[in-house]
Amino acid sequence: DLTMPGNYENIGSEHPLSNVTNRIINIFNKVGFVTSEGPEIEDEWHNFGALNFPLGHPARDMYDTLYVEYGEPMSTLLRTHTSPVQIRVMEEVEPSIF
Repeated sequence: DLTMPGNYENIGSEHPLSNVTNRIINIFNKVGFVTSEGPEIEDEWHNFGALNFPLGHPARDMYDTLYVEYGEPMSTLLRTHTSPVQIRVMEEVEPSIF
């Protein structure tokens, strides 16, 4: 019968680096840490302003940062480090003090 679904073979597997990364994340989650993800395209405030990068800082140069044509010029860029995600978490989550 041609209308019957065929036998599906699962081809491929998880990349070894993804496998190790997921195992490490699971270990940290078990001991109480929380992982967070944020946008790859970030606004200037979260990437530089909230971290007190002055306006003349070399990291803000067009040669060191990839700006995206969206909104105001020089206001949207590809995230250059993980700190913007930390800023977003600190804005949303009450800090836990032990």
